[in-house]
Amino acid sequence: MDDGSNPKKPLRSSMNKMKDIYDTYLKNQDQKQNLSNYEETQSVQQTELEKIIEDIKVPEIELPEIQESSEAFPEIDKIKELEKERDELRDQVLRVAAELENYRRRVLREKREMIDYANERLLLNLLPLLDDLGKAIEAGKNAVDCDSILTGLDLIYQKALKLFENENVKLMENTVGKPFDVNEHEAVMRMTSELPEDYIISEVQAGYTIKDKVLRHAKVVTSAGEPKEEENE
Repeated sequence: MDDGSNPKKPLRSSMNKMKDIYDTYLKNQDQKQNLSNYEETQSVQQTELEKIIEDIKVPEIELPEIQESSEAFPEIDKIKELEKERDELRDQVLRVAAELENYRRRVLREKREMIDYANERLLLNLLPLLDDLGKAIEAGKNAVDCDSILTGLDLIYQKALKLFENENVKLMENTVGKPFDVNEHEAVMRMTSELPEDYIISEVQAGYTIKDKVLRHAKVVTSAGEPKEEENE
């Protein structure tokens, strides 16, 4: 129910509506025209910019040709030369080390063989003495004449002395009645005698030398001097 407190707006006429539609059309047409003009302006500017860029001539710069030579890179050639020298020195060191190791092994082997077979020649020369002793023993079993046996043994002994002399081994001179020398003698007993004190009374075992060195000291009995009067009483 309408009480008249809210009056309605009067309806617009048809002519006004048509005018609004027309105005809106014109407005849209203006906007399209402005957009077309803007795009055309941008296209013209782009074309002019490209033409300007084409007209600009960039001068060509000739770069020097780089060659791998001693003139361009002297350091590289020097490094290569040093590396080659290093490799050659390394090879030399390895070869010398290998030769040294082979030499060390050969010396150790020869030293071991020398120790094991040092007396081989001497023992080979001693074998005839064993043969002669064996023959002397066989002859002594059936012999009645002792003089012939002694003669044979003396021959063997002289042969042995000659053999040892060939090896520079010589019998020491008998020093009975001479002063005791610690460098040549070894005292095994001390007893009173008419000889002065520390003189040699007798020789128990002969001594031998090899060249200028004592091979075996002579074992001797030394004198303690004449007995005291108390001992005589």
